[in-house]
Amino acid sequence: MREPKLLIYGATGYTGRLAVAEAVRAGLSLVAGGRDPEKLAALASATAGARGLETRAFGLDRPDTLAGALEDVSVVLHCAGPFSRTALPMYEACVRTGTHYLDITGEIDVFEALAARGAEAAEAGTMIMPGVGFDVVPSDCLIADLAMRHPGGRTLRLGLAARSDASRGTMRTIVEGMGEFRIRRDGVIARVRPGELRHAFDFGPPPRAAFVSVLGDVSTAFHSTGIRNIETYVQATRTFVRLTRILRGFGPLLAGRAGKALLGRLVDRAPEGPSESARRTAHAILVAEIEDAEGRRAAARARVPDPYGFTATAGVAIAGLALAGDFKPGYQTPSSAYGAELLREFDEVTWEVLDDQATAR
Repeated sequence: MREPKLLIYGATGYTGRLAVAEAVRAGLSLVAGGRDPEKLAALASATAGARGLETRAFGLDRPDTLAGALEDVSVVLHCAGPFSRTALPMYEACVRTGTHYLDITGEIDVFEALAARGAEAAEAGTMIMPGVGFDVVPSDCLIADLAMRHPGGRTLRLGLAARSDASRGTMRTIVEGMGEFRIRRDGVIARVRPGELRHAFDFGPPPRAAFVSVLGDVSTAFHSTGIRNIETYVQATRTFVRLTRILRGFGPLLAGRAGKALLGRLVDRAPEGPSESARRTAHAILVAEIEDAEGRRAAARARVPDPYGFTATAGVAIAGLALAGDFKPGYQTPSSAYGAELLREFDEVTWEVLDDQATAR
């Protein structure tokens, strides 16, 4: 029987380093993985409290080598995006080796692709759970709780107000999905134009306008609740309004190969991620709203401090549960595996009901 061991892949990246530090604090049996052995060695020597941190250098392009690197690993926390390129090779190696797969993606296509492999993973006795960070743990739990308290919901709307800088990894993901704003209608994922839908959310009185965006909950909330109409929004700050206008006018050009290459070069010049001092004041507010066939609505709100720190904390916490044998085989969302109450395990997250009476509007 293998010793329960966690491998964090992408350990030298911005969020990967945060996850490694969290796993060391949690006292988990840990392997730091990635492509570059020199960067891994530097990480091992710089990680406080990690005596003899094991490192493992390997790529994702050779299935035989990849599976061999996971043979003694119980859980993978995959932090190396863009996950549209990296998720499936790592998942396939996990299924071959009976290793539970976790990642920190927020990409709709990745969620959907892995959900389609759920039966295969269940047969192998492994759990697949993409989105174990800020995308999508707090929103998924908030939505699942609201749906449970208000059955019969026909439409779900999720709003995000972020007060945090973005890492390069996050910006690369945004570039990859440039102009791909999507919602779910009657169970089917459909594209919408930037700015096509608007909605007001109570991020904190008074309600504030938000524009349609693209969040992973378009996929995960459907699998968690069965609600067939899902829209996700981002608060209409000056920056987001400006971005929406640019995408409406130049979206096809920016989404092309040349446009993505240019944006990619700009991302490479940006800071790796928020500074430690910036993370101390960063936070995000999520508002979930469910509407039934009669137009009655109910809503709830959560405030999450430091989204990048939360990603590391939540990812390692879920990895720890799986290492301890607390898992469900097959494709899972955070709430389908551990219940909506999982969110209450994170002390600094606040959660409140905004309208529990579901009054008509």
